Amino acid sequence: MRSEMQQQKVVEYNKVFSEKDYNKRTKKAQHATDNFYDLITKFYERGWGESFHFAPRYKGEDFKSSILRHEYLLASKLGLSEKDVVLDVGCGIMGPARNLARVSGARITGLTINQYQVDRANQLNSQSSVSHLLKSVQGDFMNIPFPDNTFDKMYAIESLCHAPDMTGVYKQILKKLKPGGRAAFYQWGMTDKYDPKNPEHVRIKEQIEYGNSITKIKTLKEIDEAIKESGLIIEETTDLVQANYGNNVPWYTTLQSGWSLKQIRQTKGSRMVMKQVFKTLEALKVVKKGVVKTQHILLVAADALVEAGKLEIFTPMYLVVVRKKK
Repeated sequence: MRSEMQQQKVVEYNKVFSEKDYNKRTKKAQHATDNFYDLITKFYERGWGESFHFAPRYKGEDFKSSILRHEYLLASKLGLSEKDVVLDVGCGIMGPARNLARVSGARITGLTINQYQVDRANQLNSQSSVSHLLKSVQGDFMNIPFPDNTFDKMYAIESLCHAPDMTGVYKQILKKLKPGGRAAFYQWGMTDKYDPKNPEHVRIKEQIEYGNSITKIKTLKEIDEAIKESGLIIEETTDLVQANYGNNVPWYTTLQSGWSLKQIRQTKGSRMVMKQVFKTLEALKVVKKGVVKTQHILLVAADALVEAGKLEIFTPMYLVVVRKKK
């Protein structure tokens, strides 16, 4: 039964992203994203660790250290402290939240649309030394399930790209922040080098959207406009890729190495090998039906992100710092 459910989720997901009309796709975006994280969360955790995001990386710096440094930068931009009540918007399995709670003492609630991620996050939180500071809840960030003026600080790490309405999610963040509250985000966006009239650029963008359950990736200019329209006050916007904030090693380097059973990283040649391995395991019923198709979604994403990174038409680390008027 679970194998059939996984197979059906893949079918439903592919159907949503075969829709070229963005307005029609938007109507099913949140359901597609929920399905997406049912399918790929275990892949992400096994391959990427507990923090599902990219990071600038210095030469000689290992991957895990770069991830931590990137999270701590966000904490410093927010000025997180033990006095703060914080919302992690689109928290995944709360890897970043656990790290930020350890260094700041802040009380952090994670919000994710996906129930599997909620359960997994709370399991990992319970095993953490900062379990008393953490909890994960299920909910849609287009309708954040907390009273207005609840949080001192809020942040989102590469999650707001899933929002079907960028202005709408910013308005939600504005409502739930306390007066004078601050928020910081790392966002995915298309840079000024992206040309919507270039078929190759459009293909890459659409493959990123398909491989990552994104209704429509916004340009950095569109992100800025959505913030202003929401009523939030911009304190800082910086593309950390173009700012060369520790980017001695390109952010997409890890994906160039690919993916394997223990980590989502491998060469293209070994990807083909792994595809055959998964096919065999699926045929033998060692793994559930739908694993091969799920892997295909992730490989499309990986290849497109590398292409976009090399062309500099996309960034996964557009830093945005905002505040709510007192």
